[in-house]
Amino acid sequence: MAAAGVSKATVYRHFADKAALFTALIQRIAVRTHFFHQQELPPLEEEPVVFLKRYATQVFDSITHNPQELAFFRIIIGESGRFPELGQEFVQNIEKPNIDFLMQYFATHPKLQLADPEVAARTLVGTLIHFVIVRDLLHGGNVLPIECDRFIDGLVSLIIHKNKSH
Repeated sequence: MAAAGVSKATVYRHFADKAALFTALIQRIAVRTHFFHQQELPPLEEEPVVFLKRYATQVFDSITHNPQELAFFRIIIGESGRFPELGQEFVQNIEKPNIDFLMQYFATHPKLQLADPEVAARTLVGTLIHFVIVRDLLHGGNVLPIECDRFIDGLVSLIIHKNKSH
């Protein structure tokens, strides 16, 4: 509130309570950020490996190079126990659109014949989120070190090559 130059009373005139404030924050961040978000499907001519590596790299870059994104992630995780609607807003406005986006990509790309596009999308997003939580939020990068490029290459390979229909 000090950074915004307003008092607590001014903030709560606009928001009924802390949960409403956090909900508005999540919605605003979801609209303005590229945090796990793509606007449109890439050209179908683009190789899936190229696109998925770029997607994963953008996810990592948008979170790890922006301290506000990490702080936002911490707040959501920390406060969702007391305010479950915050976690639900995060899932609805940030995670779900990305899973839906990737599901559509996996289901429609002619070079991919994944057995279950939803499982592949959830695997990719969930693994990226887990990586960020362990490395950046729990400060586990020294305990479980791995280079981002190696991690992304391995993840993309697992999803594309191990989830094809038989």
